[in-house]
Amino acid sequence: MGILNAQELEVTNYYNERLEQVDLKLHEREALLDSLLHIENVNIDQIGLANIYYELAKTVSQIDYKKAIFYSEKAQEIALKINNLQEEVFVKNHNNKVLFYYRDNQFNKALKEAEKYLDTYTNTDVRLGKLYRLIGKIYIDLGDFQQSIDNYDKSIFILKSFDDYKELSRTYISKLRLLISFFDDSYSKDILEIKKELESLQEKFVMKYKNRAAINLNLAVYYDYTNQYEKAIGEYENVYNLSLKNEDTIGMAKSFINLGSIYEENNQLEKSKQYLNQAKEFTQDDFFLNSSISNNLADIYQKENNHQKALIHYQKAITQALQISDIAYQKLPAFQDIEFSSNKIDVLGYLIDKANGWIAYYDAEQNPEHLENALKTFTLADKLIDIIYVESREDLSKLFWRKKGATFYPKAVEVCFRLQQPEKAFFFMEKNKAILLLENMTNANAKRLSKLPENILEREQYLIKEIKTLESEIQEYTSKKGTFVDSLKNNVFKYKKEYATFIDSLETEFPKYYNYKKNINIVTLEDVQKQLKKDELILQYIVGQEKGFVTLLSSSTIQLKELPNTNKLTKIVTTYKEAISKPFINKNDKNTYTETAKKLYKQLIPFDNSETRLAQKRITIIADGILQYIPFEALLNSKDEYLIKTAEIHYNYSLSSAAQSRQNNTKIPKNFIAIAPTKFKNDQFGALETSTAELKRLTNIFGANHFQYEKATKKRFTEAYGNYKIVHLSTHGGINNTIPWMAFYDEKMTLDELYFTKNQSELVVLSACKTSDGELKKGEGVMSLARGFFNAGAKSVVSSLWDINEKASNDIIQEFYKNLVNGDTKSEALQKAKLTYIQQNKNTSEASPYYWSGLTITGDVRPINMQHNNFIYYSFAGIFLILIGVFIRKRRQKKKAV
Repeated sequence: MGILNAQELEVTNYYNERLEQVDLKLHEREALLDSLLHIENVNIDQIGLANIYYELAKTVSQIDYKKAIFYSEKAQEIALKINNLQEEVFVKNHNNKVLFYYRDNQFNKALKEAEKYLDTYTNTDVRLGKLYRLIGKIYIDLGDFQQSIDNYDKSIFILKSFDDYKELSRTYISKLRLLISFFDDSYSKDILEIKKELESLQEKFVMKYKNRAAINLNLAVYYDYTNQYEKAIGEYENVYNLSLKNEDTIGMAKSFINLGSIYEENNQLEKSKQYLNQAKEFTQDDFFLNSSISNNLADIYQKENNHQKALIHYQKAITQALQISDIAYQKLPAFQDIEFSSNKIDVLGYLIDKANGWIAYYDAEQNPEHLENALKTFTLADKLIDIIYVESREDLSKLFWRKKGATFYPKAVEVCFRLQQPEKAFFFMEKNKAILLLENMTNANAKRLSKLPENILEREQYLIKEIKTLESEIQEYTSKKGTFVDSLKNNVFKYKKEYATFIDSLETEFPKYYNYKKNINIVTLEDVQKQLKKDELILQYIVGQEKGFVTLLSSSTIQLKELPNTNKLTKIVTTYKEAISKPFINKNDKNTYTETAKKLYKQLIPFDNSETRLAQKRITIIADGILQYIPFEALLNSKDEYLIKTAEIHYNYSLSSAAQSRQNNTKIPKNFIAIAPTKFKNDQFGALETSTAELKRLTNIFGANHFQYEKATKKRFTEAYGNYKIVHLSTHGGINNTIPWMAFYDEKMTLDELYFTKNQSELVVLSACKTSDGELKKGEGVMSLARGFFNAGAKSVVSSLWDINEKASNDIIQEFYKNLVNGDTKSEALQKAKLTYIQQNKNTSEASPYYWSGLTITGDVRPINMQHNNFIYYSFAGIFLILIGVFIRKRRQKKKAV
């Protein structure tokens, strides 16, 4: 090198000429480039050097992703130095850099690089479609499957526009793999739709073996999950033969593992072990496949009652997935090993399996240490699910992880019950309820406390509204195919991206907001008991797949009891709900109700001297699962008395959300507003004839503002909400395709729309049908209109569990309001109103619980501090002044007479 004239030497030309002359190994190329760049005053073609870095990054990525990232950064530095980001080499390099971060399991950095790429390069091309597919894969590893689906749909939208069948098929396969990995019965339609699309694409080009094998393997798993075992086995065998033909040992291993799993599910354990041991021959150092084999073998040993061997293999699955050294099965891995693992989702499953293994071991040996180990393992699983949950940004993804938590929280409570540790059970019961609602309420409170500017709040509301409106349209047109729905999905993606950027900017520009927002607190037992008065009790429930439990909390004690097995409980609850949600037609109807209501009282409140302990108490019910659909007020005690006769009853979604709600102390200027369409535009719903009379009676109580007929519009409601302590809605309500709605004069408002109605109110009264009804999301609760109002800032809601009787509900609500004005707590006001109704209708058919028990109150039940209504205030003031005037005049007359 020294004999060359540095001024005549151009580094990149010399480097490329040397590569043409000599076949240099990678380390030799790196050494050559390094030596050339150390020559003083050497000429360097910057674009040429960027190309060299780009090629080196590609080559070295086969063995070392970190070094590949290093060379990609070198190329990127050149782009910035010469201020030429649009050169093709820089575009390709930036794209590869995202890929290298992803393959090096640096998922958050990969996302940041992807965002930079999208901000820098705005051209829509096939490369962009591929990048969105990669972003979808990144979100899978972060556990945010809804973000993943959104990015796959964006990729599909772009690649369809270029008719790139090869890349389009790859995105469809990625989406198929995602839906199978996070399988739920509701995904079957989408899975079969993707199957059709892929079959159509295979007619247009010759698909590579690996893609065909991936399709077959994922469809086989789908058939497996849907209990189509013969079909699944056939597909697994096809994948094996295809893999064998193409000498793909990993494909062969996957086929054997899945065949082993399906035979284990069907209790053909020896055949299962045979396939799993065959799989071992092909997995080599693949930690993912090896951990899967270990976990499947553990399941087999568990069924064979070889519990210690099962636990050893569950532990092996965990250490293999974490890629750490073996540790004794009695121990747990360090949390930091899990926290920074790229394989958190599989590890979570293995931890849950191991905890259940400890329970089975206890059942066999009755050793309390096994239960202690189970509890420690569940506690670690809970910490892990919190991390995955936080990394998810989409509500649907969070709901998935809430459902996952609901698979083991009841088991954790069962362990606490066996260990007689009700205090620890309280924690898991609370974690099983309404965390997403708590997060949303915390977020809303953070905005108030940090005093975000009004224009910022309006911007957020606008973006959420656009997203929810488009998502509702997509749901409405799900049966349609083609560009229309694809276009809607593309628009949703655009607004979601804009919203994510907006939220990120808030967290940066308003640090107080971010600090308040991230502080999502699960209330402690100690804090709950400090808040309870002597006349207050809490009944908190958790219902698992097999067993359920209930705690009874007072200010100084906590008791934990077991409920009947879930199948038995579900049957009697269903019978009770059916009996109570319709008028009694005959004696048989009443007898069915009486029998189930008494039986259910004993089963749901299985505590000694429960009738005496509950008498004259204010009771908070934290229901779970199917129990969220029934009124406890109509349960019958041993004297055939309704529970409501001796106790105030109200409900809450969770104690943590209740504690969060109490922190909201926004001052609301006005007392009461009523909105009652009565009749509806174009007669789309039947007229509510009693609404007019109802409004007149409300005016007598409050001197209230009200909007009726064509004035009772959705816009009027959204403008009024937040300016009144009490919001009364008298209208129609219902559920379409699992989405609750209520009607205004001009149009419906759905649950989704309530999520962008953010304001404070003391009480919302929903005088409409099924406003407490909705789809049950495991681990989160019933997605009802009532819940929507809590999300929108209401502190308490009166709502209905079924199609209520209009006249009866109006009578109860009028009496309820009178009691509120007199200073009663909300639960006491409703209790008195119902007891008055029962007394007034005694010995008539309308005294049956159908008429009065469907209305329930949820949330904060403290009295409402009603400001004196101006009309009433001035009336009393006028009367007072007149009386004073009369009194003075008479005094003067008396003086004259004297």
